[in-house]
Amino acid sequence: MIGTGLNKVERAIQFLSLLLDRVCRVFWRFSGAAIVLMAFVITYNVLRRYIFRQQDPYAYVISCILMLVCVVFAIAYTQRLGQHLRVDFMDRYYSKAVLGILLNIIGPLLGLICISILVWKSWSPAWMAFQSGDTYGSGVVRLPTWPSRMTVTLGAGLLCLVLIAQILRYLVSLRGKALEEKK
Repeated sequence: MIGTGLNKVERAIQFLSLLLDRVCRVFWRFSGAAIVLMAFVITYNVLRRYIFRQQDPYAYVISCILMLVCVVFAIAYTQRLGQHLRVDFMDRYYSKAVLGILLNIIGPLLGLICISILVWKSWSPAWMAFQSGDTYGSGVVRLPTWPSRMTVTLGAGLLCLVLIAQILRYLVSLRGKALEEKK
């Protein structure tokens, strides 16, 4: 009876994990597109500055917004893959069990707390900017601020989901190992 319940939980976690993986990949691709778009904007600005002796005042702002998109949208997939930077000089002093708990529960939990605060605090200004139509700049071209603000909220929210999934996956794997050892 317990084994079938675990199988259902494992299948549900697998399904949600695949769904989360696909969403992370979509965000990651948007991040890559932002890098390409940023290269075009910078190239345009450099050509305009050196050929026409005029600088586009919005090129820098657009590049900063695209850099934000690049970082915030890629960070969840980087965490998902485990390809982030990690200081591991203390790893040799801990057992595998302690290291597993540090890397898969305590670290993600601390990250989840910090990123949850970021989502919580960034949601209200992003929503207010969306509702009020807040813009940046003067003159004819006015850039709305809500897309960049929502980018932070969405990217950080996705990172929260990835961290929760990482913790749950590890806890289910521990439970599965404990059940296998009982048999």
